[in-house]
Formats: sequence, C-alpha cells, structure tokens
Amino acid sequence: MKRILFCTGEGIGNFVQTIPVIRTLKEVLGYKVDVWWAFSSYLYSGKMIPYADRMFFGQGIEKAKADDYVGKVATTWVKHLKDVAQLSKIKLLNEIKPLRMDRSEVDIYMDIARELGAEEKDLLWHGNCNYGEVEEKYDIVIHNGYNIHGSADWSIKSYPHYEELVEYLEGLSVCSVGAKHEYINGTKNETNKDLMYTLGLIKNCRLFLGNDSGLYHCANALEKDNIVLFTATSIAKNYNRKFHKYSTVITRDDLECRPCQANRGWKNCITKDCKEIDPEVILNAIKMIIQARFMSDAGEYHGK
Repeated sequence: MKRILFCTGEGIGNFVQTIPVIRTLKEVLGYKVDVWWAFSSYLYSGKMIPYADRMFFGQGIEKAKADDYVGKVATTWVKHLKDVAQLSKIKLLNEIKPLRMDRSEVDIYMDIARELGAEEKDLLWHGNCNYGEVEEKYDIVIHNGYNIHGSADWSIKSYPHYEELVEYLEGLSVCSVGAKHEYINGTKNETNKDLMYTLGLIKNCRLFLGNDSGLYHCANALEKDNIVLFTATSIAKNYNRKFHKYSTVITRDDLECRPCQANRGWKNCITKDCKEIDPEVILNAIKMIIQARFMSDAGEYHGK
C-alpha cells in the first residue's frame, strides 16, 4: 500500500481541522498516512486522530525512514521542511498554500487531497477524533478559550460575561475546561486536565459552549452539539459548514469592523465591542438546543 507523510503543526484547532483531509487521503485515495506534528510540545495530540497510521512529534521525525514513503504533503504551518534531512529526501506532492481570511482552513487543507487526485464528490468533509472514557456527565461544558502563550496573545477570543451567563443556568450541571486561567466562577472546575479526559467530558455532555478555539473544533469532531462565540476572528476562515455542522454560531453581526483577524487589527482597538455579546442571546440559543434535542432525557429547563 502507498504510504505518505502528512506534515503539519501549530495548535490543537489547526490539527483537528486536518482530520477531513487525512481521512480522505486514507479512505478515498488509499494511502497509509503517517503524520508528523512539528511541534513537540503537543505530544498529547498523538492519540487524537484515528486515521493516522503512525505519529511523529518534533525531532522525533528523525526516526522516520525516507524510503518508506512515496512522497510527503504539508500544510502552511510547516515552513522548515528543508531543515530536516529526512524530509528533504521525500518528494513534496502538493503545493503549500497560505491560509486566508475568506476561505475555511478545512477547505484549504482539502486542496491536498484534490491535488493528489480526489474528486470533489468523493471528499470526506467530516471525521471523528478519539477521546478518553470518563464517568462524569455534565449538561454543559464551557471553555472560555484563549491562549496567552505561544505564537500570539489570543485573549481577544475570550468572552467576559460567562459568569453572568452561568447564573442563569441554575438547575443544570456546568463545568469549565481548558487551562487554569480559563476557569469560570460558578462552574465545576475541570480545568488543567489531560486533553483526552477533557475530550471525554465534551463527548459525554449535552451541550458544549465555547469561543473560537481548539476545543470548539474538537466538539465537532466528537459530533457534539455546540455553541461557538466569534469575537474578532474570521468565521469564514475558522468555520466550515460541512465540518462544523454541529455548531451554532453567535457573533456581533452589527459591527462593520469585524472580523479584524487579518494582521491582528484588534491590537489598536480600544472598545473591543466584538466581545460584548448579550448573555440573553446565548441563553436563548441554549434553551432552543436543549428543548429541541434534549428534552426527552434532560427534563424541563429551569433557567431564571
């Protein structure tokens, strides 16, 4: 069987959005797909994608043998392919394209499958990710997702009124997940936990609520109904209706200035109005989803 090396990197959300193309390469085009995750700090991601035959992390790529592959493919995140001796010996099979603000990341990655011969009608736009088995079951799992480390300060993604919203969720079991600084007062603290455990919590819950972050993408790969809040970042780039088909998107459509993700225009913004989403709007969306999809086993909603 043909074997290729899929080279990628960056954060969890970017990683999860490669699932459709990796699945297409494997199940439609018949490749065995080994995945190189270029950033070794994301070792925990190795268990996430069930379609990868083997995983390499960071400098662990040195264990790969060039002769095992008919070629390699890569996303825009991997810009230093020539710096790794083993990779320079493997033929690049695709054109590495930059991400855009007006086209979904999932669709850009899917160009890899297109360039290797997959027909449009055969593309697999969804796929699952693995998760840990957990006993805890919450009505709502919330992630006030924003990374304050690494390549950028993404605090613009945070939502300042989660605590106010939680006060209206009396009668529902609610927990916070993510990093320590993402804990939301008034919820059960499930932050700072192993990623696979966190994914298990999301898989077990009735509804996931978060902003544009990695766990929102994971919720869709877990086939979990979710509400995602977009502040300054681009919906066109970070949402794909075929992959994110379990999402209800909420944003400030009345603001002409958003999205300002290109060149991170929010650095010069004083008001951050895109973060001022009325909690009542989110609460109404929660009620609609619970009433429409979970009434049979959740019971009557008891909000204030």
